[in-house]
Amino acid sequence: MYICGCKTIKKMNKKAAILVPLFLFALAQISFAKGIRYNYKTNGITHISADYDRIEVAGTDPFYTRVEFVGFPDGSSAYLLYMNFEQKAATNVPKGVKMAVTLPGGKIIRLDQIGTDDATKQAFTRGKNRVYWNRTKYLVEKADMERMVKGIKSLDVITGWDPDDYIQVSFPSDELGKVIASQCKDILSASSSTAEVDGKIDRYSDNSSSLTVIAKPAVAKGTSNIYNIGMSYLYYKNTNSEDMDLTIQIGTDSVNQIDIEAPVVFTFSDGTSLTLRQTRESENFLCLYPTMEDVRKLVTGTVKSISVQTKKGAVTDTFENNSFSSVANKIYQTLMAISVL
Repeated sequence: MYICGCKTIKKMNKKAAILVPLFLFALAQISFAKGIRYNYKTNGITHISADYDRIEVAGTDPFYTRVEFVGFPDGSSAYLLYMNFEQKAATNVPKGVKMAVTLPGGKIIRLDQIGTDDATKQAFTRGKNRVYWNRTKYLVEKADMERMVKGIKSLDVITGWDPDDYIQVSFPSDELGKVIASQCKDILSASSSTAEVDGKIDRYSDNSSSLTVIAKPAVAKGTSNIYNIGMSYLYYKNTNSEDMDLTIQIGTDSVNQIDIEAPVVFTFSDGTSLTLRQTRESENFLCLYPTMEDVRKLVTGTVKSISVQTKKGAVTDTFENNSFSSVANKIYQTLMAISVL
């Protein structure tokens, strides 16, 4: 296995059982969500999650939310609603308390908080402030999600067992309902491309400032060479941010010297390309620092070819049957399944 360990130092400063249509006619003009955070199936259970959206309305602290679809082997399914409030004081919301969701017509839906009691652990820096992500996770039945995507008037978020332990949030322009509707639309669109993963990782390291998870590498076959692909997930506690390293060992009989900053160009089936830069001198080994957006493009697109600039010139290879992206996607999904955020 090949691991690129220099980045941490540098950066320290069911296929859906039956997805509910969720009234798609009402979603056509909404495009708030950033896309899909993960989309995998393991042990017969499907998990498809949208990425986080930030919502801020007058009179309350900003919060980050995402929807996850969970499909079970028996054909049943449900949704999870994650809501993480960014606040100056830490609050561990007890498991079992309920959140009241008021719909435009006055009907109230009550959702159970099923996240752990110790979800808030460490402050991080946001601008000039030290703040916490006070994390909650709610179970949402399909019928309730159908109602929520049509609009949400307000929330009463219970944060403890005392009468005054709650946060009240009103949405004058249906800010939360629109975001949830858009995320459900993205989840529905992604339900045909769920990856089967075994969930196996190679290493897990947790310290005071960061967490690193390294997946087991896997091989993609090119026309000329083979490629041993490795990924590492990194979570930085001081900034509440996450990142990934990408390593590729090129299996070839040739010796290719690759300099720092040498371009590595991935070309996709749609004609677009992504250029990453080599981060250290090596032979037949790539250590790359993609953004999370870069990684998602590599694993959800179709990489048709790779071109690596070496001291002898560019070395180019092609991939058939989506070999690179499909292998990389399984590694990525394995890591995201245990990601912190």
